[in-house]
Amino acid sequence: MARRRRLSPRQHAQRVQQRKTGSRGFDRGGNRRSIFRSKYAKIFYVVGVVGIVGSLVPILLLGSGSNSGSTSAADRGAASGPAPVSMLDGPEDDAATVADVDQGTVEDKPQFDAPPAVTIDLESSYTAVMTLENGSVIEIELFADVAPIHTNNFIFLAEQGFYDGLTFHRVLPDFVAQGGDPTGEGAGSAGYTLPDEEVAGNADALSLDGEGIISMARGPLGASSSQFFITLAPQGGLDSQGFTAFGRVVLGFEEAVQQSIALRDPSLAVQPGTSIASVTIRQDGG
Repeated sequence: MARRRRLSPRQHAQRVQQRKTGSRGFDRGGNRRSIFRSKYAKIFYVVGVVGIVGSLVPILLLGSGSNSGSTSAADRGAASGPAPVSMLDGPEDDAATVADVDQGTVEDKPQFDAPPAVTIDLESSYTAVMTLENGSVIEIELFADVAPIHTNNFIFLAEQGFYDGLTFHRVLPDFVAQGGDPTGEGAGSAGYTLPDEEVAGNADALSLDGEGIISMARGPLGASSSQFFITLAPQGGLDSQGFTAFGRVVLGFEEAVQQSIALRDPSLAVQPGTSIASVTIRQDGG
């Protein structure tokens, strides 16, 4: 048996280095090591984890921003100025919470199944005399000739005593004074939806681009049956939204409308608005 030759320390170190070099990529059994167990795989893992985490950060930030920055329709409307005048979409469509109806100032009002038939004399002139709770008087010239449906509706409700005791529930400075709601908060009506009224050739007479113009409020299905508003400043921007002006304040705008009707935001106020004592109709100035 041949005798094994002893290696010098230098030769032994070289042999060990050769084995290390030759065994790279193999396990101790001589099998080639999987790429997933190599040192390069570790680098790949680290880079992959960092990339995944980096891609998730913007998504998490976006989700957080969407939740914390989301606003309701009312908030968006408040940020962009007064919301378009409406009857707050009526009691069945109003998403806002309606405050307690029983405020001690509004009695139950009759509800009707359909708009009244037009019975006014289109050749006559009509004036609505509105008296506020403090005695101030507002006289409104009604446009019977150009808006007979809206004028007839307002006259009908006034003669039924519907407006007596109701309040101006929404009064915003340099915008409108809105009333005619039996709930006192913006979700009531007389029980029906007034059809839209378009009168060709009378755009100037029906424009809201002036102060003291009266119009019915409206919801998505059409005009309100009872809610109306009076412009406190020109609102020409509302002309394209389907509102029909049917009258103009000819007496008491400054003394009664501007000074006697208290400002009121229905989303914040807890007290009822300024009350209407009565509305009477005068025909032909008599």
